Amino acid sequence: MSFWTGFTTGLASSVDKGLQRAIEKRDGELSSAKKFWMQREATKREKYDIKKEKNDAEVLAGYTSLLEGFGGDKDRAKAAFDILVAQGGGVQGVTSYLEDARKRAGELPTGYTINEDFKDFVAGDSKFGGTAEDLMMKPYQGTQFKAANYGVGKSRFDELLGRTGADTDTARLEKQMNVGFDAQPAAAPAASTGAFGSVDRSRLSAAQKYKEDTEDREMKLDRFEMDKSAFKQNTSKVTQAMQLAREAEDRLKQDQDNGILQQEYKNAVDAADRFKRYAQLDREAEMFILDKEAKELGIEAAQLKLQKDKEPPQFTDFEKMAVYYTQKLGERGLTTEQKNDYSEGLRRAIEGATKWNAQTAKSDGQTKFFSNPSRQAILNGEIKRQLEPFGMVNDLGQVIAEEIDGTDQPKYFDGMRRALDNVTQQVAGLNDPSMTALIDGTRDTLRARMNEYKKEAPDEQQKTARNRTESLSATFKETLKPGDVVTYETDNGGTATRIWTGDRYI
Repeated sequence: MSFWTGFTTGLASSVDKGLQRAIEKRDGELSSAKKFWMQREATKREKYDIKKEKNDAEVLAGYTSLLEGFGGDKDRAKAAFDILVAQGGGVQGVTSYLEDARKRAGELPTGYTINEDFKDFVAGDSKFGGTAEDLMMKPYQGTQFKAANYGVGKSRFDELLGRTGADTDTARLEKQMNVGFDAQPAAAPAASTGAFGSVDRSRLSAAQKYKEDTEDREMKLDRFEMDKSAFKQNTSKVTQAMQLAREAEDRLKQDQDNGILQQEYKNAVDAADRFKRYAQLDREAEMFILDKEAKELGIEAAQLKLQKDKEPPQFTDFEKMAVYYTQKLGERGLTTEQKNDYSEGLRRAIEGATKWNAQTAKSDGQTKFFSNPSRQAILNGEIKRQLEPFGMVNDLGQVIAEEIDGTDQPKYFDGMRRALDNVTQQVAGLNDPSMTALIDGTRDTLRARMNEYKKEAPDEQQKTARNRTESLSATFKETLKPGDVVTYETDNGGTATRIWTGDRYI
Protein backbone atom coordinates (compact mmCIF):
# COMPACT_ATOMS: atom_id res chain seq x y z
CA MET A 1 0.00 0.00 0.00
CA SER A 2 1.34 3.45 -0.89
CA PHE A 3 2.57 5.73 1.89
CA TRP A 4 0.88 8.58 0.08
CA THR A 5 -2.60 7.11 -0.01
CA GLY A 6 -4.06 9.76 2.28
CA PHE A 7 -2.41 12.53 0.41
CA THR A 8 -3.65 11.40 -2.97
CA THR A 9 -7.22 10.67 -1.86
CA GLY A 10 -9.59 13.17 -3.39
CA LEU A 11 -7.21 14.53 -5.96
CA ALA A 12 -9.33 15.76 -8.79
CA SER A 13 -8.56 14.68 -12.29
CA SER A 14 -7.56 18.23 -12.95
CA VAL A 15 -4.71 18.04 -10.41
CA ASP A 16 -1.31 18.09 -11.92
CA LYS A 17 -0.65 14.55 -13.30
CA GLY A 18 3.07 15.17 -12.89
CA LEU A 19 2.69 15.24 -9.12
CA GLN A 20 0.81 11.96 -9.17
CA ARG A 21 3.53 10.32 -11.30
CA ALA A 22 6.18 11.56 -8.90
CA ILE A 23 4.31 9.99 -5.98
CA GLU A 24 4.09 6.68 -7.83
CA LYS A 25 7.81 6.85 -8.61
CA ARG A 26 8.57 7.39 -4.93
CA ASP A 27 6.41 4.39 -4.02
CA GLY A 28 8.38 2.33 -6.55
CA GLU A 29 11.68 3.35 -4.97
CA LEU A 30 10.52 2.34 -1.49
CA SER A 31 9.03 -0.91 -2.75
CA SER A 32 12.19 -1.85 -4.65
CA ALA A 33 14.36 -1.13 -1.62
CA LYS A 34 12.07 -3.26 0.55
CA LYS A 35 12.11 -6.15 -1.97
CA PHE A 36 15.89 -6.06 -2.39
CA TRP A 37 16.41 -6.08 1.38
CA MET A 38 14.06 -9.05 1.80
CA GLN A 39 15.83 -11.03 -0.94
CA ARG A 40 19.21 -10.21 0.54
CA GLU A 41 18.07 -11.26 4.02
CA ALA A 42 16.74 -14.55 2.69
CA THR A 43 20.09 -15.29 1.03
CA LYS A 44 22.05 -14.32 4.14
CA ARG A 45 19.78 -16.43 6.33
CA GLU A 46 20.18 -19.45 4.06
CA LYS A 47 23.97 -19.17 4.10
CA TYR A 48 23.97 -18.64 7.85
CA ASP A 49 21.73 -21.65 8.45
CA ILE A 50 24.00 -23.87 6.33
CA LYS A 51 27.02 -22.66 8.29
CA LYS A 52 25.17 -23.10 11.57
CA GLU A 53 24.14 -26.66 10.75
CA LYS A 54 27.74 -27.67 10.02
CA ASN A 55 29.06 -25.74 13.02
CA ASP A 56 26.48 -27.16 15.41
CA ALA A 57 27.23 -30.72 14.29
CA GLU A 58 30.92 -30.17 15.00
CA VAL A 59 30.09 -28.55 18.36
CA LEU A 60 27.92 -31.50 19.40
CA ALA A 61 30.50 -34.08 18.32
CA GLY A 62 33.40 -32.11 19.79
CA TYR A 63 31.88 -31.29 23.16
CA THR A 64 30.51 -34.84 23.54
CA SER A 65 33.99 -36.29 22.90
CA LEU A 66 35.63 -33.86 25.31
CA LEU A 67 33.02 -34.59 27.96
CA GLU A 68 33.74 -38.30 27.58
CA GLY A 69 37.48 -37.64 27.67
CA PHE A 70 37.14 -35.77 30.95
CA GLY A 71 35.00 -38.46 32.50
CA GLY A 72 31.79 -36.38 32.49
CA ASP A 73 33.38 -33.25 34.04
CA LYS A 74 31.40 -30.48 32.34
CA ASP A 75 33.60 -27.64 33.63
CA ARG A 76 36.78 -29.12 32.19
CA ALA A 77 35.08 -30.24 28.99
CA LYS A 78 33.81 -26.70 28.35
CA ALA A 79 37.15 -25.18 29.33
CA ALA A 80 38.91 -27.50 26.88
CA PHE A 81 36.33 -26.62 24.21
CA ASP A 82 36.86 -22.88 24.81
CA ILE A 83 40.65 -22.96 24.58
CA LEU A 84 40.62 -25.12 21.45
CA VAL A 85 38.13 -22.73 19.81
CA ALA A 86 40.30 -19.77 20.76
CA GLN A 87 43.51 -21.36 19.48
CA GLY A 88 41.99 -22.91 16.39
CA GLY A 89 39.94 -20.00 15.11
CA GLY A 90 36.56 -21.55 15.86
CA VAL A 91 35.04 -24.95 16.38
CA GLN A 92 37.38 -26.30 13.68
CA GLY A 93 40.09 -26.08 16.33
CA VAL A 94 38.17 -28.62 18.42
CA THR A 95 37.52 -30.91 15.46
CA SER A 96 41.14 -30.79 14.29
CA TYR A 97 42.52 -31.60 17.74
CA LEU A 98 40.15 -34.53 18.22
CA GLU A 99 40.93 -35.93 14.77
CA ASP A 100 44.63 -35.94 15.66
CA ALA A 101 43.91 -37.53 19.03
CA ARG A 102 41.81 -40.29 17.44
CA LYS A 103 44.54 -41.04 14.91
CA ARG A 104 47.08 -41.31 17.68
CA ALA A 105 44.74 -43.50 19.73
CA GLY A 106 44.56 -45.96 16.88
CA GLU A 107 48.32 -45.95 16.42
CA LEU A 108 49.40 -46.34 20.03
CA PRO A 109 49.17 -49.71 21.76
CA THR A 110 48.16 -47.98 25.00
CA GLY A 111 45.51 -45.72 23.47
CA TYR A 112 45.39 -41.94 24.02
CA THR A 113 43.94 -39.98 26.94
CA ILE A 114 43.11 -36.39 25.99
CA ASN A 115 42.72 -35.03 29.52
CA GLU A 116 46.50 -35.12 30.00
CA ASP A 117 46.97 -32.54 27.23
CA PHE A 118 45.15 -29.71 29.03
CA LYS A 119 47.13 -27.86 31.69
CA ASP A 120 46.63 -25.38 34.55
CA PHE A 121 42.87 -25.52 35.06
CA VAL A 122 41.45 -22.59 37.03
CA ALA A 123 37.93 -22.96 38.40
CA GLY A 124 35.45 -20.24 37.51
CA ASP A 125 32.87 -18.31 39.51
CA SER A 126 30.27 -20.99 38.84
CA LYS A 127 29.84 -24.49 37.47
CA PHE A 128 28.91 -25.04 33.84
CA GLY A 129 25.49 -26.64 33.90
CA GLY A 130 24.69 -26.32 30.24
CA THR A 131 24.88 -28.68 27.28
CA ALA A 132 26.39 -28.65 23.82
CA GLU A 133 23.45 -26.53 22.63
CA ASP A 134 24.70 -23.65 24.77
CA LEU A 135 27.92 -23.66 22.74
CA MET A 136 26.23 -23.66 19.35
CA MET A 137 25.70 -20.68 17.05
CA LYS A 138 22.71 -18.50 17.87
CA PRO A 139 19.79 -18.43 15.42
CA TYR A 140 20.09 -15.91 12.61
CA GLN A 141 19.36 -12.40 13.94
CA GLY A 142 19.14 -10.53 10.64
CA THR A 143 20.15 -6.95 9.84
CA GLN A 144 17.94 -3.90 10.22
CA PHE A 145 16.52 -2.21 7.16
CA LYS A 146 18.00 1.20 6.44
CA ALA A 147 16.51 2.92 3.39
CA ALA A 148 19.63 4.99 2.80
CA ASN A 149 21.67 1.78 2.37
CA TYR A 150 19.58 0.99 -0.69
CA GLY A 151 19.84 4.39 -2.39
CA VAL A 152 16.57 5.83 -1.04
CA GLY A 153 17.14 9.41 0.15
CA LYS A 154 14.91 12.08 1.58
CA SER A 155 11.57 12.70 -0.04
CA ARG A 156 10.66 16.10 -1.52
CA PHE A 157 7.10 15.41 -0.49
CA ASP A 158 8.11 15.05 3.16
CA GLU A 159 9.83 18.43 2.89
CA LEU A 160 6.77 19.88 1.14
CA LEU A 161 4.46 18.67 3.90
CA GLY A 162 6.87 19.51 6.69
CA ARG A 163 7.27 15.86 7.82
CA THR A 164 10.39 15.11 9.79
CA GLY A 165 11.78 12.35 11.99
CA ALA A 166 9.46 9.41 12.51
CA ASP A 167 6.82 10.90 10.18
CA THR A 168 8.90 10.61 6.98
CA ASP A 169 8.11 7.85 4.51
CA THR A 170 11.51 6.20 4.97
CA ALA A 171 11.15 6.25 8.76
CA ARG A 172 7.71 4.68 8.57
CA LEU A 173 8.95 1.96 6.18
CA GLU A 174 11.97 1.23 8.39
CA LYS A 175 9.69 0.91 11.43
CA GLN A 176 7.47 -1.50 9.55
CA MET A 177 10.38 -3.63 8.36
CA ASN A 178 12.32 -3.64 11.62
CA VAL A 179 9.63 -5.07 13.88
CA GLY A 180 11.46 -7.36 16.27
CA PHE A 181 14.64 -5.28 16.24
CA ASP A 182 13.51 -3.13 19.12
CA ALA A 183 16.26 -2.51 21.60
CA GLN A 184 16.65 -5.38 24.04
CA PRO A 185 18.02 -4.93 27.54
CA ALA A 186 21.71 -5.82 27.69
CA ALA A 187 22.28 -9.34 28.93
CA ALA A 188 24.12 -9.73 32.17
CA PRO A 189 27.71 -10.88 31.65
CA ALA A 190 27.96 -14.66 31.95
CA ALA A 191 29.71 -15.97 35.01
CA SER A 192 33.07 -17.60 34.30
CA THR A 193 33.01 -21.40 34.37
CA GLY A 194 36.67 -22.27 34.49
CA ALA A 195 39.52 -22.23 32.02
CA PHE A 196 42.68 -24.08 31.06
CA GLY A 197 45.93 -22.18 30.84
CA SER A 198 47.37 -24.11 27.91
CA VAL A 199 47.15 -27.16 25.66
CA ASP A 200 50.21 -29.41 25.55
CA ARG A 201 50.38 -31.00 22.11
CA SER A 202 53.76 -32.66 22.61
CA ARG A 203 52.12 -36.03 23.31
CA LEU A 204 50.40 -35.86 19.93
CA SER A 205 53.79 -35.24 18.31
CA ALA A 206 55.34 -38.07 20.30
CA ALA A 207 52.57 -40.40 19.20
CA GLN A 208 53.09 -39.39 15.58
CA LYS A 209 56.80 -40.09 15.92
CA TYR A 210 56.01 -43.47 17.45
CA LYS A 211 53.82 -44.26 14.42
CA GLU A 212 56.53 -43.18 11.97
CA ASP A 213 59.23 -45.11 13.83
CA THR A 214 57.03 -48.20 13.93
CA GLU A 215 56.35 -47.97 10.20
CA ASP A 216 60.07 -47.52 9.55
CA ARG A 217 60.92 -50.61 11.60
CA GLU A 218 58.19 -52.62 9.89
CA MET A 219 59.57 -51.60 6.49
CA LYS A 220 63.02 -52.85 7.51
CA LEU A 221 61.57 -56.17 8.62
CA ASP A 222 59.45 -56.49 5.48
CA ARG A 223 62.29 -55.82 3.03
CA PHE A 224 62.59 -58.34 0.18
CA GLU A 225 66.14 -59.50 -0.59
CA MET A 226 66.49 -60.64 -4.17
CA ASP A 227 69.88 -62.22 -3.54
CA LYS A 228 68.51 -64.64 -0.94
CA SER A 229 66.43 -67.74 -1.50
CA ALA A 230 62.92 -68.10 -0.12
CA PHE A 231 64.30 -70.08 2.82
CA LYS A 232 66.90 -67.43 3.75
CA GLN A 233 64.65 -64.34 3.68
CA ASN A 234 64.23 -64.39 7.46
CA THR A 235 67.90 -64.80 8.33
CA SER A 236 68.80 -61.12 8.21
CA LYS A 237 65.37 -60.17 9.58
CA VAL A 238 66.16 -62.04 12.79
CA THR A 239 69.30 -59.94 13.19
CA GLN A 240 67.38 -56.75 12.46
CA ALA A 241 64.55 -57.68 14.82
CA MET A 242 66.98 -58.43 17.65
CA GLN A 243 68.74 -55.10 17.05
CA LEU A 244 65.40 -53.27 17.15
CA ALA A 245 64.56 -55.03 20.42
CA ARG A 246 67.87 -53.88 21.93
CA GLU A 247 67.22 -50.30 20.79
CA ALA A 248 63.69 -50.42 22.28
CA GLU A 249 65.15 -51.70 25.55
CA ASP A 250 67.67 -48.83 25.64
CA ARG A 251 64.89 -46.27 25.13
CA LEU A 252 62.82 -47.88 27.88
CA LYS A 253 65.74 -47.74 30.34
CA GLN A 254 65.76 -43.97 29.97
CA ASP A 255 62.06 -43.67 30.82
CA GLN A 256 60.90 -46.88 32.51
CA ASP A 257 57.44 -45.58 33.45
CA ASN A 258 56.57 -44.64 29.87
CA GLY A 259 53.66 -46.87 28.81
CA ILE A 260 54.33 -46.32 25.11
CA LEU A 261 57.97 -47.39 25.43
CA GLN A 262 56.97 -50.41 27.53
CA GLN A 263 54.61 -51.61 24.81
CA GLU A 264 57.14 -50.79 22.11
CA TYR A 265 59.75 -52.96 23.84
CA LYS A 266 57.28 -55.82 24.28
CA ASN A 267 56.31 -55.63 20.59
CA ALA A 268 59.96 -55.62 19.54
CA VAL A 269 60.76 -58.68 21.66
CA ASP A 270 57.69 -60.48 20.32
CA ALA A 271 58.73 -59.63 16.75
CA ALA A 272 62.26 -60.95 17.33
CA ASP A 273 60.88 -64.20 18.76
CA ARG A 274 58.45 -64.49 15.87
CA PHE A 275 61.14 -64.05 13.22
CA LYS A 276 63.37 -66.58 14.98
CA ARG A 277 60.49 -69.02 14.80
CA TYR A 278 59.92 -68.25 11.12
CA ALA A 279 63.61 -68.74 10.34
CA GLN A 280 63.61 -72.11 12.08
CA LEU A 281 60.47 -73.20 10.24
CA ASP A 282 61.98 -72.11 6.93
CA ARG A 283 65.11 -74.16 7.66
CA GLU A 284 62.90 -77.17 8.35
CA ALA A 285 61.03 -76.53 5.11
CA GLU A 286 64.28 -76.29 3.16
CA MET A 287 65.64 -79.53 4.64
CA PHE A 288 62.36 -81.39 4.00
CA ILE A 289 62.41 -80.33 0.35
CA LEU A 290 66.13 -81.09 0.00
CA ASP A 291 65.68 -84.57 1.48
CA LYS A 292 62.86 -85.32 -0.92
CA GLU A 293 64.76 -84.05 -3.98
CA ALA A 294 68.01 -85.76 -2.91
CA LYS A 295 66.26 -89.13 -2.69
CA GLU A 296 64.85 -88.62 -6.16
CA LEU A 297 68.37 -87.83 -7.43
CA GLY A 298 70.00 -90.63 -5.47
CA ILE A 299 72.41 -88.33 -3.58
CA GLU A 300 72.80 -87.05 -0.02
CA ALA A 301 70.79 -84.03 1.12
CA ALA A 302 73.97 -82.33 2.39
CA GLN A 303 75.53 -82.71 -1.05
CA LEU A 304 72.48 -81.24 -2.74
CA LYS A 305 72.47 -78.34 -0.28
CA LEU A 306 76.10 -77.48 -1.09
CA GLN A 307 75.17 -77.57 -4.73
CA LYS A 308 72.15 -75.29 -4.22
CA ASP A 309 74.12 -72.83 -2.07
CA LYS A 310 76.42 -72.19 -5.02
CA GLU A 311 73.49 -71.39 -7.31
CA PRO A 312 71.57 -68.09 -7.40
CA PRO A 313 68.13 -68.03 -5.73
CA GLN A 314 65.32 -69.45 -7.83
CA PHE A 315 61.65 -68.56 -8.25
CA THR A 316 60.82 -72.23 -7.71
CA ASP A 317 62.07 -71.90 -4.11
CA PHE A 318 58.99 -69.82 -3.33
CA GLU A 319 56.79 -72.28 -5.20
CA LYS A 320 58.11 -75.25 -3.22
CA MET A 321 57.83 -73.27 0.00
CA ALA A 322 54.15 -72.46 -0.74
CA VAL A 323 53.35 -76.13 -1.36
CA TYR A 324 55.20 -77.16 1.81
CA TYR A 325 53.32 -74.75 4.08
CA THR A 326 50.01 -75.67 2.45
CA GLN A 327 50.66 -79.29 3.33
CA LYS A 328 51.71 -78.38 6.88
CA LEU A 329 48.42 -76.53 7.34
CA GLY A 330 46.58 -79.74 6.48
CA GLU A 331 48.17 -81.71 9.33
CA ARG A 332 45.95 -82.75 12.21
CA GLY A 333 46.22 -81.58 15.81
CA LEU A 334 47.90 -78.25 15.11
CA THR A 335 48.10 -75.66 17.88
CA THR A 336 46.85 -72.12 17.25
CA GLU A 337 50.44 -70.88 17.04
CA GLN A 338 51.33 -73.56 14.48
CA LYS A 339 48.30 -72.71 12.35
CA ASN A 340 49.23 -69.03 12.46
CA ASP A 341 52.89 -69.72 11.67
CA TYR A 342 52.12 -72.03 8.75
CA SER A 343 49.55 -69.58 7.39
CA GLU A 344 52.19 -66.85 7.64
CA GLY A 345 54.70 -69.14 5.88
CA LEU A 346 52.27 -69.64 2.99
CA ARG A 347 51.62 -65.90 2.85
CA ARG A 348 55.34 -65.12 2.78
CA ALA A 349 55.92 -67.68 0.03
CA ILE A 350 53.20 -66.20 -2.19
CA GLU A 351 54.35 -62.67 -1.42
CA GLY A 352 57.97 -63.61 -2.14
CA ALA A 353 57.00 -65.05 -5.52
CA THR A 354 55.04 -61.90 -6.29
CA LYS A 355 57.96 -59.63 -5.36
CA TRP A 356 60.36 -61.83 -7.32
CA ASN A 357 58.24 -61.40 -10.42
CA ALA A 358 57.93 -57.66 -9.84
CA GLN A 359 61.72 -57.25 -9.77
CA THR A 360 62.61 -59.60 -12.62
CA ALA A 361 59.92 -58.13 -14.85
CA LYS A 362 61.74 -54.79 -14.63
CA SER A 363 64.88 -56.26 -16.15
CA ASP A 364 63.71 -58.81 -18.71
CA GLY A 365 59.93 -58.42 -18.73
CA GLN A 366 59.49 -62.10 -17.92
CA THR A 367 56.93 -63.38 -15.40
CA LYS A 368 57.11 -66.85 -13.91
CA PHE A 369 54.22 -68.98 -12.69
CA PHE A 370 53.82 -72.01 -10.45
CA SER A 371 53.74 -75.41 -12.16
CA ASN A 372 50.45 -77.25 -12.64
CA PRO A 373 51.28 -79.85 -9.95
CA SER A 374 52.02 -77.06 -7.48
CA ARG A 375 48.81 -75.23 -8.32
CA GLN A 376 46.83 -78.42 -7.78
CA ALA A 377 48.73 -79.22 -4.57
CA ILE A 378 47.91 -75.79 -3.09
CA LEU A 379 44.23 -76.13 -3.99
CA ASN A 380 44.02 -79.73 -2.76
CA GLY A 381 45.80 -78.84 0.47
CA GLU A 382 43.24 -76.18 1.33
CA ILE A 383 40.34 -78.47 0.37
CA LYS A 384 41.75 -81.16 2.65
CA ARG A 385 42.08 -78.65 5.49
CA GLN A 386 38.44 -77.59 5.18
CA LEU A 387 36.96 -81.08 4.76
CA GLU A 388 39.04 -82.95 7.34
CA PRO A 389 37.06 -81.61 10.35
CA PHE A 390 33.92 -83.21 8.82
CA GLY A 391 35.59 -86.64 8.60
CA MET A 392 35.71 -86.48 4.82
CA VAL A 393 39.47 -87.09 4.55
CA ASN A 394 41.16 -90.43 5.26
CA ASP A 395 44.53 -91.07 6.89
CA LEU A 396 46.22 -90.76 3.49
CA GLY A 397 44.81 -87.28 3.05
CA GLN A 398 42.36 -88.34 0.37
CA VAL A 399 38.74 -87.16 0.19
CA ILE A 400 36.36 -90.04 0.99
CA ALA A 401 33.69 -89.97 -1.70
CA GLU A 402 31.09 -92.01 0.24
CA GLU A 403 31.27 -89.61 3.16
CA ILE A 404 30.17 -86.78 0.91
CA ASP A 405 26.92 -88.38 -0.19
CA GLY A 406 23.57 -88.08 1.58
CA THR A 407 23.17 -85.85 4.60
CA ASP A 408 26.86 -84.79 4.60
CA GLN A 409 26.66 -83.14 1.20
CA PRO A 410 25.84 -79.67 2.61
CA LYS A 411 28.98 -79.88 4.80
CA TYR A 412 30.99 -80.81 1.74
CA PHE A 413 29.52 -77.90 -0.22
CA ASP A 414 30.27 -75.51 2.63
CA GLY A 415 33.82 -76.78 3.11
CA MET A 416 34.56 -76.59 -0.61
CA ARG A 417 33.28 -73.03 -0.84
CA ARG A 418 35.45 -71.99 2.07
CA ALA A 419 38.46 -73.70 0.52
CA LEU A 420 37.97 -72.03 -2.86
CA ASP A 421 37.44 -68.62 -1.27
CA ASN A 422 40.59 -69.04 0.86
CA VAL A 423 42.78 -70.14 -2.05
CA THR A 424 41.46 -67.29 -4.21
CA GLN A 425 42.55 -64.83 -1.56
CA GLN A 426 45.88 -66.56 -0.88
CA VAL A 427 47.13 -66.57 -4.48
CA ALA A 428 45.63 -63.25 -5.61
CA GLY A 429 49.06 -61.58 -5.75
CA LEU A 430 50.43 -64.11 -8.25
CA ASN A 431 48.13 -62.93 -11.06
CA ASP A 432 48.36 -66.45 -12.47
CA PRO A 433 45.69 -67.04 -15.18
CA SER A 434 46.10 -70.82 -14.95
CA MET A 435 45.62 -70.80 -11.18
CA THR A 436 42.53 -68.65 -11.61
CA ALA A 437 41.20 -71.05 -14.26
CA LEU A 438 41.80 -74.01 -11.96
CA ILE A 439 39.87 -72.38 -9.12
CA ASP A 440 37.05 -71.24 -11.40
CA GLY A 441 36.72 -74.69 -12.94
CA THR A 442 36.50 -76.32 -9.53
CA ARG A 443 33.95 -73.72 -8.47
CA ASP A 444 31.83 -74.42 -11.57
CA THR A 445 31.88 -78.15 -10.81
CA LEU A 446 30.84 -77.46 -7.23
CA ARG A 447 28.04 -75.15 -8.38
CA ALA A 448 26.70 -77.80 -10.74
CA ARG A 449 26.72 -80.39 -7.97
CA MET A 450 24.91 -78.01 -5.61
CA ASN A 451 22.24 -77.31 -8.25
CA GLU A 452 21.75 -81.03 -8.73
CA TYR A 453 21.35 -81.45 -4.97
CA LYS A 454 18.72 -78.71 -4.84
CA LYS A 455 16.67 -80.36 -7.59
CA GLU A 456 16.86 -83.87 -6.14
CA ALA A 457 16.20 -82.97 -2.50
CA PRO A 458 13.06 -84.80 -1.26
CA ASP A 459 9.85 -82.88 -0.60
CA GLU A 460 10.33 -82.86 3.17
CA GLN A 461 13.59 -80.92 2.67
CA GLN A 462 12.08 -78.39 0.27
CA LYS A 463 11.14 -75.26 2.26
CA THR A 464 9.66 -71.95 1.17
CA ALA A 465 10.01 -68.47 2.65
CA ARG A 466 8.14 -65.39 1.48
CA ASN A 467 11.31 -63.36 0.98
CA ARG A 468 14.95 -63.08 2.01
CA THR A 469 14.04 -61.29 5.25
CA GLU A 470 11.85 -64.15 6.40
CA SER A 471 14.48 -66.71 5.38
CA LEU A 472 16.97 -64.96 7.68
CA SER A 473 14.62 -64.65 10.63
CA ALA A 474 15.40 -66.70 13.72
CA THR A 475 11.84 -68.04 13.81
CA PHE A 476 12.09 -69.46 10.29
CA LYS A 477 15.60 -70.88 10.74
CA GLU A 478 14.43 -72.77 13.84
CA THR A 479 12.21 -74.86 11.53
CA LEU A 480 15.14 -75.92 9.33
CA LYS A 481 17.42 -78.94 9.44
CA PRO A 482 20.89 -79.21 7.86
CA GLY A 483 20.47 -79.99 4.18
CA ASP A 484 17.09 -78.27 3.76
CA VAL A 485 16.64 -76.36 0.51
CA VAL A 486 15.02 -72.95 0.97
CA THR A 487 13.39 -71.03 -1.88
CA TYR A 488 12.20 -67.42 -1.63
CA GLU A 489 11.35 -64.44 -3.81
CA THR A 490 14.12 -61.87 -4.22
CA ASP A 491 13.68 -58.11 -4.01
CA ASN A 492 13.66 -57.78 -7.81
CA GLY A 493 10.96 -60.41 -8.25
CA GLY A 494 13.23 -63.34 -9.06
CA THR A 495 13.68 -66.61 -7.21
CA ALA A 496 16.61 -67.68 -5.00
CA THR A 497 17.27 -71.23 -3.80
CA ARG A 498 19.81 -71.86 -1.06
CA ILE A 499 20.99 -74.78 1.05
CA TRP A 500 20.90 -74.58 4.85
CA THR A 501 24.06 -76.03 6.46
CA GLY A 502 22.88 -75.83 10.05
CA ASP A 503 24.34 -72.43 10.81
CA ARG A 504 24.29 -70.55 7.50
CA TYR A 505 23.00 -70.60 3.94
CA ILE A 506 25.14 -71.50 0.92
